[in-house]
Amino acid sequence: MSKGLDILENIDGLPSESKFEPKLESRQLWGKIFAAFCIFATSLGLIILAFLIYDVVSDAAPRLNLDLLQNYPSRRPLESGYKAAILGSIWMLAYVLLLVVPLGVSSAIYLEEYAKKSWLSELIELNIYNLAGIPSIIYGLLGLGLFVRGLYSGRAVLVTGILTITLLILPPVIVISREAIRAVPQSVRQASYGVGATKWQTIRYHVLPAALPGILTAVIISTSRGIGETAPIVVLGAGTVLFDPKASLINFGALFSGRMGDVFTDTLWSNDNFFSVLPYQIYEWVGDPKPEFQTLASAGIVVLLLLVLGMNLVAIFLRNRFQ
Repeated sequence: MSKGLDILENIDGLPSESKFEPKLESRQLWGKIFAAFCIFATSLGLIILAFLIYDVVSDAAPRLNLDLLQNYPSRRPLESGYKAAILGSIWMLAYVLLLVVPLGVSSAIYLEEYAKKSWLSELIELNIYNLAGIPSIIYGLLGLGLFVRGLYSGRAVLVTGILTITLLILPPVIVISREAIRAVPQSVRQASYGVGATKWQTIRYHVLPAALPGILTAVIISTSRGIGETAPIVVLGAGTVLFDPKASLINFGALFSGRMGDVFTDTLWSNDNFFSVLPYQIYEWVGDPKPEFQTLASAGIVVLLLLVLGMNLVAIFLRNRFQ
């Protein structure tokens, strides 16, 4: 035992004090400097954000009323509103969630739990990671060629916007959901297998509940990003509309009256179901030279901020609820 202590005390013939100098004072000083820098950076970001929000809200204050939510766009700024754009954003959000959740979570489960390591699976993973970092305008060009021109002969209808935004946010959902599933300890899986559970039972009853907070956060935050995108919608060719978008999957009136040929008339799939969303309408009015329309654009920014903030609050609540 004494021989071991002698070795620790003397390395290469030098006393231990020359090898292990704690330097506590300097390390504590650098720790305080780093903490002060982090506080400064955070405070600076919050101050800038508060200033921007104050500037937007103060500009939007004259138009923050119910008419903003109830009126359609108009050439007269005092009579204009965001009703059509708000409904377009809400319906787009609803259908994007219906597509993204099953596709994104299922893909993440397959890639993380079922896919065998091979050159094909590695190629798929590499492409998904690359797609998650592609600028949104590229997805707008893809949607323009694939959906607008390929499916609807150049008509930018609501379903083309839904499919484009779904493609935009699907890769981030898959990537973050995989990380949430991967974070579940292997001991949970081994314990489930030890009592005779199958792989699907292990995933359903143990892995997914443990990964659910991360998956929900991925879905909500990615969808918040998608619903605030302007570039893809502009590239698709969406415009200002003066009517509510059609959101029904089928025409129930035609179905119940026996007119089977009109089941998909005046529905989500109609080739005249043109749409607008909040980011696009804001983009249209923020460039208008009239100050009244710029005030209207500021009011739309406030509405969009509240919508995105509400979605993020839902993500935080769900994450804390299921954690």
